[in-house]
Parts: sequence; structure tokens; C-alpha cells
Amino acid sequence: MGPLAAIVAAALAAAPPSRVSPEVAEILTRHECHRCHVAEGVPPLPLARDCAGCHVDIASAADDPKKLAKGRKVYGKAFDRFISSTAPRYCNVPQLASMERFRASWLKSYLGAPYDLRPNIIESMIRHNLSPAEVDTLVKGWRAASDGPAANRPSPERLSRGEALFNDKSCGTCHLFGTRLFEVSEGWQFNELPKVRLRAMAPDLQHARHRLPRATLEAWILDPQSVKPSAVMPKLKINPEEAGLLADFVTFADLGTPSRVAVRRPPAFDPSSPVPAYEEVEAKVFHALCWHCHSNPDFTDGDGGPGNTGGFGFPAIHLSFASFEEVMSGSVGPDGKRRSLFRKGDSGEPVILERLRARYLENDRDHVPPGKDPLVDRRSAPLSTARGMPLGLPALTDEQFSLVERWVKGGRPGPSQAAAPAPLPGRGIAGR
Repeated sequence: MGPLAAIVAAALAAAPPSRVSPEVAEILTRHECHRCHVAEGVPPLPLARDCAGCHVDIASAADDPKKLAKGRKVYGKAFDRFISSTAPRYCNVPQLASMERFRASWLKSYLGAPYDLRPNIIESMIRHNLSPAEVDTLVKGWRAASDGPAANRPSPERLSRGEALFNDKSCGTCHLFGTRLFEVSEGWQFNELPKVRLRAMAPDLQHARHRLPRATLEAWILDPQSVKPSAVMPKLKINPEEAGLLADFVTFADLGTPSRVAVRRPPAFDPSSPVPAYEEVEAKVFHALCWHCHSNPDFTDGDGGPGNTGGFGFPAIHLSFASFEEVMSGSVGPDGKRRSLFRKGDSGEPVILERLRARYLENDRDHVPPGKDPLVDRRSAPLSTARGMPLGLPALTDEQFSLVERWVKGGRPGPSQAAAPAPLPGRGIAGR
């Protein structure tokens, strides 16, 4: 067992007996929240359907000589690329456990419209398909906390003491806090931090004042495992009075100076640009990203991912990016008939481009790069009913979007040769 797998196993062993209601377990199961999360009260999925578990399994091969040799035997030199591309994604997913620690008002708002809590993690909470009634059932079934009375603002002297303690305990080494900088270098906090796997789990502390009741925040700071047994935050060597000082600072401190954050949009289309080969589009976009949720079910024990055979509460649309022929066959609509990915969407451009473009807008609304928080709530911006793609991951890079757009508008040429691309891991190494 590699170090990463050992960490996951220890967290699972630390989880307390289930305290969730059957109604909560049913909703989590039906919406397949356990594809990504270890969810209290819900049994784990087989590895072929466990997105995060499969990523952890593949990434752990880097520290496991036997797994590494086995993977290279099956996939050849491509396996090392699988490890490097998989390791940053879906290996750091919080457990859905001890949910009663959250404020009911915040939890309801967040489930209704998720946003980026942990800017140092590449992926973010997906735009799921929970109904308002299901959100209410989850919040009630998890016994989320009432807001309670508002805390009184502490004196400037007390806030100053809290800040000094925050620096003394090096809290800024793991946590972001709006755009504030602490007694760690900017290069470490904003450039090195995302490379540290467990520290990447640390949420931006600007949200703590909304997420947690004051008493829970103090208890968490004093002893995280007393609130959530599987918490990865270390227990600090502090006393209750110091926990109160830190809670005051986290709750009332100024969040820093707003930064200008450039709005990302796809690059402008240049009709004179050359049309790329399908193989390049497939390698850099379709197989690199789309394939993970829209794969061929024959390769993954009958599960083609939530974008093919259904999942996350979404129906099966039978859309696969596993081959040119499957891409060209499109998806199945509500009427049960096949429809092209290249049909005109609501905006008039091909649906595939419309969905990729929508992800840029979603990112602008809910994702903030580390240390670049504009401190302006953009989460009230309206979103389209259709989900932007790739679901839960950053929008395409300029190069990736341009590739797809030039290929689509250039006539969608097919493969120039019959050779099939190298297969991608479908069930993890442990399952082979």
C-alpha cells in the first residue's frame, strides 16, 4: 500500500458509525455522491465507478513499485503519463461526514449553488442535479446547526492578538484567507502550496465565518478530530483561550485588499487558422478530459461514466468520446432519439462549443485563483440550465478550446489512420 492509499485507509478507519438518516443515504446514493466522496452512511462503489478512488489508486502507483510495474506492463510508457495527469485531480476530496458542524443556512445555499471553497485544488464541486426538496432533506437529515446569535465584534487589541497567534502557529502555510498575506512568503503560499497534497485540502478561511457556528469553529481550532474524526488538519498545541482568539480573528479579520482578476473567455476564432487533425483534438481534449465521464462502457465493466450511462442524478445520454465514430454519433435526447453534438444550440453555435464556452462563465462565477480573490460576490450571477463542460474541472485552456473550435468549424475531419489510441485505465490498477 502506497502512502496516499494508506492515508485514505486511515481516514476510512477513523470514520464513526453512520448517523445519517435513510433519506439522506438514499439521496446520496441516487445522485452518486460517492463517485467522488467517502459519504457517511453510504457504502463505497466498485472501483470501476469510483472516480476519486480510481484516481487515488492510479496515483498511488508512483509510490508502489509493484503497481508501477503492473501498470507499465498493461499500458506501456503511457502509464507514467496517466500517473502524472491523474495525481492532481480528484485525489483530494473531503468526506461527507460530521455534516452537523455546518450552519444550515450556509449548507442549503452551498448545495443549491456550489462555489470554490478550496482554490488550491484543481477541481471544484460539480453543478449537480439536486432539487430544492432534496437539498432541504439533506440539510435536515444531516442535522445541520442553526445560525444562533451573532457574535459580538472583538476589540482591535483582541484581533491583533489573534493575528499574532495565527502567524505564530503558521496557519497561513496551509490556509488562504481572502487576499491577505501572512508570515510565509508569497511564493510559498500561492505557488508551492498547491503542490502539497494534504495542505491543498485546507479551505480558504474567508468562508469559515459563514460555514461554521462560532462554538463549532472554536472546537475545530482546538481539536479538529473532536468535530470530524477523519479531519486531516493537525491538532494545534493551544488552549481554549487561544482557540477563542483565533476564532475571533478568522471571523472578524479584514479579508485583504481586492485584486483585479481578469475574466477568462475563449480566444477569438481565426478562420484563417489551419484545421487540426482529429488525432490532435482527441489526444489533447477528448481523451485528456471528456473521456473520463463519456467513455465506452465496454471497457469499464458496463459503466460509461455519468455522461454516458448516467450518474450524479443525470439520466443516461449515451455520449462517448472513446472514438471518432462515437463522437459523431452524438447523444440521446429526452425523446430517445440520437442528436448531433454539432447541432445549433441556444446561442446559434454548435452545442459542443456552447457547453465548453459555458464552463468559462461558470468558472468566472465560482472559481478564484489562489491569492487573487476580488472579494466581490459574483455568485449571484445567473447560470444556464445546461452544465458547462468539463464538469467540475477548469474550463479548457485557450489552446484546447481553439483546437476544438477549429476542428468543428473546419469540417470535423476524421482520423487519418486506423491505429487506435492507447487505452486509458478504466478500473484502476488494483482491479487488474
